[in-house]
Amino acid sequence: MGERRGQDNGPTQGDLTMEVYDRPPPYSATDFEKNSPPVPPRGAPEVPPRTHETSPPVPHRNYNVESSSGKTSLPTADPTMFFTGRSHLVPLPANVSRPTQTNKFYGNMLLGTQRQPVWTHPYSLWYTGDGLAFTHIREEQKVLGGPDVIPQYYFSPVGIRSFILGAMESSELNLQVGKTTHMSCEVTLSNGGPGYIRVPLVQGSGFITGIYNNFTPKLSTAVGFRQFNAVNWTNDLGIKKYQVILEDAVTWTIYLQSTEPTVDLIFSDANTIVANQAPANCTLQVVASTSGNIDQAAGCYPVGCNVTTNAVSSDSASYSLSYTTEGHSQSGKTLMYAMPHHLDYLDSTFVDSFSVNFPLVSTVCGTMEGFITNEFSMQQLPLVSKLSFEPFTTIPGLDQPNYKPDVLAKILAAARSEIASANVPEESNLDSMYFSGKALAKYAWMLYCCHFILGDESLTQQLLNSLKEAMNRFVTNQQKLPLIYDTTWKGIISSGDSSQDFGNSYYNDHHFHYSYHVIAAAIIVKVELSLNNNDSPWLAQNKDWVEFLIRDYANASADDPFFPQFRSFDWFNGHSWAKGLFESGDGKDEESSSEDVNASYALKLWGEVTKNSDLEFLGSIQLSILASSLNHYFLYSDGNTTLPKSFIPNKVSGILFENKIDHTTYFGNELQYIQMIHAIPITPASSFIRTPKFVREEWEEKLAPILNNVNDGWKGVMMLNMALFDPAGSYAFFLKRDLILAG
Repeated sequence: MGERRGQDNGPTQGDLTMEVYDRPPPYSATDFEKNSPPVPPRGAPEVPPRTHETSPPVPHRNYNVESSSGKTSLPTADPTMFFTGRSHLVPLPANVSRPTQTNKFYGNMLLGTQRQPVWTHPYSLWYTGDGLAFTHIREEQKVLGGPDVIPQYYFSPVGIRSFILGAMESSELNLQVGKTTHMSCEVTLSNGGPGYIRVPLVQGSGFITGIYNNFTPKLSTAVGFRQFNAVNWTNDLGIKKYQVILEDAVTWTIYLQSTEPTVDLIFSDANTIVANQAPANCTLQVVASTSGNIDQAAGCYPVGCNVTTNAVSSDSASYSLSYTTEGHSQSGKTLMYAMPHHLDYLDSTFVDSFSVNFPLVSTVCGTMEGFITNEFSMQQLPLVSKLSFEPFTTIPGLDQPNYKPDVLAKILAAARSEIASANVPEESNLDSMYFSGKALAKYAWMLYCCHFILGDESLTQQLLNSLKEAMNRFVTNQQKLPLIYDTTWKGIISSGDSSQDFGNSYYNDHHFHYSYHVIAAAIIVKVELSLNNNDSPWLAQNKDWVEFLIRDYANASADDPFFPQFRSFDWFNGHSWAKGLFESGDGKDEESSSEDVNASYALKLWGEVTKNSDLEFLGSIQLSILASSLNHYFLYSDGNTTLPKSFIPNKVSGILFENKIDHTTYFGNELQYIQMIHAIPITPASSFIRTPKFVREEWEEKLAPILNNVNDGWKGVMMLNMALFDPAGSYAFFLKRDLILAG
């Protein structure tokens, strides 16, 4: 299910707070703007379908997702051939014109007052009017709490101005954001004169770096400077080193590099450090560490990141985060911090050779390790070549589906009954791309079952025709809320307002909404290819429309003039963000990890039926990354050491923000909602992510105790989820003749 989100601003959200979202209290001293639109509730989900079948794997290629030479072979046609163009109500910041990211870590700096924080990890930064503030939150500063024994929430405080990068020449600096990519951006602070400060924001950067031009560096603090000392350090790059102890007893290291050797930092007062002169240019770097190993990286800083992926074999892949740098250091490299899911696949020799042995915690995603490097190369990620449309499980000994005649007879009877009473065009004729997509995907999986498992030609043709009729409403853009092409931010959005369709028009949840439509389309093509000797007239007529949806949420090309690159998926955090053009005091968030999986799975399936092996591999490697990241940050097996031990009994995150985890949902606090929003839709991809071990633990610890008290559609989801570790028990439940599920 999709996210239901407007803005989250902490404990004082005012009249715009959703009634069902009343916790947790983040940092109480926030003064962030409160402009969340009202968000509608949603009902229980329909029970997902339960069967599929097999097709041969497609060979994969090397794939570079950042450079202009590495694309997924999607067309770059103008979307206004299908969708009316219209400008967005939310304006772009000044001097931004290219397709602009809507769901990335720096989104708060593009919106409203531009003063809410962004998280590069391990730091957070925010614009203060007189400069750029930043901090690092230590584990002992974080808050675990809630009314129950098991904590409901876990968050890092915000607004602690450990440092503010500013200039002596002006107490009022304007902020501009430029050089926006899916992995980085650059902030410029200036006062209209010749002086300015450039601050590259790159995920994982170990330094906060300010590049000063014709400005006198000024470092101020709201915490207070207890002690400031120059450190003797011999190097041939003209870099000066200092250490400062704040009044919170934390020691930071500062590096200053300038072409003018007389430039020095001096202690001005208990809240201010300044340069002794205004150099033409200099670089100021601050790091929350005292490790001498970091000296080797001083002077070098990242300004961008390329992502490169590679299919090593049919069962293994690798990907690299390669950082573009500026400046010079003794090692020729910079300082970068890796997250726990990166560490799973970093080579042990690399870790031993380049670690600075000074870990820093992220906000809520565990401990990060620092390295002197310009690249992280994650090796030997598992690919599952057998994962396609057909039934798939990671339960040992159940590799191939085996349907006994009596089982097939029962499935056939259920299919005839459901299809006889179905009206796919009407059931999908909704004012929501999300709910209509779910209806289309449900019947598409039924279609797959009818053709590939039951082999019933009559049911197949009946449902295929009905599904194509229903899809035609969307292809011709005749649904209740037609889609439009946003010419401002560059994307395909709902024509509804910000409170309709869960904020689709403000770029909420696009990967959730559109992936259901893509999967429905992929199954139509799959069936047609089987029926028509590898020919699909529907594909020939509708391929462009489907790929416009894919380009909106998963465009791999940096050169596409109509869509930003990778709107949803965050290659550093290892999963997608669902929040769009809304400011948020706790950053971007995602509520449904399983629908994130569905979005990548859709790419894989569409790539397979269109013989686009690059796109198929993109979906495959994203699934591999998700299998690691989600089981660190969203799904908590008993052995999870990433989150605090006391939080693990929740078993799932609930809503994961950049700065907070809250074990709840946007649509209600019932336990079945919170747990199962991370399970739906249950498809062949589910078992790759939600392992039998995890699902059994969650069942025994959270779901079985409440099962008898759940009597709506969520009970069906719970019991279908049971099939991921106990398929016989799940089947027995759905076999009951008196089974009635409300919703």
